[in-house]
Amino acid sequence: MNEDIRQLLVLQDRDAKANRLEAELESIDPERKKTRRESIRTQQVLEQTKQDHMQLEVRRKDLENEVESRKEQILKYSQQQLETKKNEEYQALGREIDHTRQAISEIEDRELELMEEQDVFKTKLAEAKRVAEEAKASEAVMLSDLDEREKNIEKELDELDEEREELVSKINKKTYAHYDRLLDTKGGRVIVGVDHGSCGGCHMKLQAQEIVNAKSGREMVTCTNCGRLIYYTREMIMADELDYSGHRPAEKL
Repeated sequence: MNEDIRQLLVLQDRDAKANRLEAELESIDPERKKTRRESIRTQQVLEQTKQDHMQLEVRRKDLENEVESRKEQILKYSQQQLETKKNEEYQALGREIDHTRQAISEIEDRELELMEEQDVFKTKLAEAKRVAEEAKASEAVMLSDLDEREKNIEKELDELDEEREELVSKINKKTYAHYDRLLDTKGGRVIVGVDHGSCGGCHMKLQAQEIVNAKSGREMVTCTNCGRLIYYTREMIMADELDYSGHRPAEKL
């Protein structure tokens, strides 16, 4: 194999690894934001549950105050009954007392319903608090893990950059320039093997001379169709080396 091709294969592997690491690095910040959003969301649910619970308590207190106010009305009507000497007025005050007692009963029923609702909200509040606390603890762990991952990736990328510089220094400048140009258009697959007499990149059949040159390893060979650099090793099977059954025939002694 041509030595430049050998070095370029190593470089291509390192470039592919660097691309994967860079993609992983770019995904870390969105993961941070997602983790923080989830924690904030659970805190918001907790705060909303607290507010709802407080509103129920305010409503219950209002009903309690209303009951006390109605009870004071009953005392007032009862006092007026004691003071009046008119039978009609006495009976009218009695009816007002009955109506007020009925109103108190209805208010107390609503108060009981609110108290039951408060009990349900106590359970919701406890659950929301538990979820928020777990989310906060999980956020701290995940952010710490992401920070560590980010640091390790950056370190690995720095090491790959150093290794890349060393590899490039060993490769013919013209050959490397060709490789570098292809990187932007071929999705990282720049150096490809011969695949059954075809280019391993575009899969178009290669010319016989291209295959001969690739086998010789004396010069750089490019696919006339896609421009990729082509290499050949003895492990590769050529189209004309296959028998009719699709298998390599036994070597003759």
